[in-house]
Amino acid sequence: MNSTTSAIIIGGGIIGCAIASELLRAGVRCTLIDKGALLQEASTAAAGMLGAQVEIHHPGHFYELCRWSQQLYREWTEQLQRISGGVSPQYINEGILRTAWDEEDERELRSRLGWIQDAEWLEADGLRALEPAMAAGIRGGFHFPNDHQVHPVHLAKTLQAALYKQGCTIREWTPAFGLIERGGRIAGVRTSEGELLADHVIVSAGAWSPALTAPWGIELPMFPVKGQCISVRTDAPVTRKTVFTKGCYIIPKQDGTYLIGATQEEAGFDKRCHVSAVSALHAKAAKLLPQLAQAEFVGTWAGLRPGTRDGLPFLGAPSKAPGLIVATGQFRNGILLAPATAKLVMQLVTGSRTELDLTPFHPDRVLAAAVD
Repeated sequence: MNSTTSAIIIGGGIIGCAIASELLRAGVRCTLIDKGALLQEASTAAAGMLGAQVEIHHPGHFYELCRWSQQLYREWTEQLQRISGGVSPQYINEGILRTAWDEEDERELRSRLGWIQDAEWLEADGLRALEPAMAAGIRGGFHFPNDHQVHPVHLAKTLQAALYKQGCTIREWTPAFGLIERGGRIAGVRTSEGELLADHVIVSAGAWSPALTAPWGIELPMFPVKGQCISVRTDAPVTRKTVFTKGCYIIPKQDGTYLIGATQEEAGFDKRCHVSAVSALHAKAAKLLPQLAQAEFVGTWAGLRPGTRDGLPFLGAPSKAPGLIVATGQFRNGILLAPATAKLVMQLVTGSRTELDLTPFHPDRVLAAAVD
């Protein structure tokens, strides 16, 4: 790739930062802009689960995208850590246990046995053999040894340090007001600091993306989904692995805290936390791990995840706007999908063949659905 090729990435979350880093490694000059500070929205309000198996309920293109990204993850984070100068994303490879409390939940989980990969079904005694702190009464569940985790805040620090080391031009507190067209192509963006021009413009602004694409006839049916989480601390470790049941997951972090999440609420752009959500999450967590009943409360927060009506991200170059690439709508899988999304966008920018077929995720699928 010619080093004079340039790109502007709109959106400084995990997806936008991952894309910028991947493009810089490919020799593309990058400017990354965000309406606020980098990595301050859904990216660091997340749990950090790399749950390609545990969170996907049916086979298909999205499942394959998640699995591929999961397979890239360890090498990707190791590379970022080297580039950053040693800042660790706290990658933990202890796996996830997904438990069932009732017959209906067990039946749904067992229905995945025909297509799920890298998993084993364990009865209740087998699960408690792996994590003895789990409560009596569980019916059994899956052990996903390859569903790992990172710490979202530390991953953000690693990525940000890597971008500075790579020479990325970063413009925080620089809202994008609209896209610029020159010669029949999207050639830049109007910002609070003036016009910025580049060969490629990449929209990865999460739930705020549709406002930028709609004036160009590119409708992205997206909506913010509020997710509330809480953090607690115990006097001694309770589990090593992430434990997950319907409506609740508990993730042990290296600092001795446990992240418990997460709600799913369509509440517009409201990020306020509510006592009812916090208490409900803690009750579910303490039911699964009784030792958490007396845990110290550390904090609570909420993030706005970019949901789509068909449950698939938007990833590709819209036919209506040459020069534009869309990479958004990853919902609650943004951290998991960061390396795969970055690699695919790099392949689009450099004119390489993409390693996965993007048709199921293409922004033009909305146009096709409207015609049908």
